Amino acid sequence: MPSNDFFQKMTKEAMEQLANGGQGWRAVESNVLLLACFGMLYNHLGSRLVRPLWFAACTIVAGLIWFIVSGVLGIN
Repeated sequence: MPSNDFFQKMTKEAMEQLANGGQGWRAVESNVLLLACFGMLYNHLGSRLVRPLWFAACTIVAGLIWFIVSGVLGIN
């Protein structure tokens, strides 16, 4: 199990405890609040960085496929 899965599990539990605990953010323990904040930040930044990387990877793969097909067919 990679350490990233452990971090995600901890942050998910902290976010659930904060959301379902019946306490406000001021009454909850500082560890729970800090982990919940890091979890939300991690999820937000992850989604903002992963989409452009997928776009770049798909563009590169499409270019490689075109290069291979044009080389086989003899198209300049």
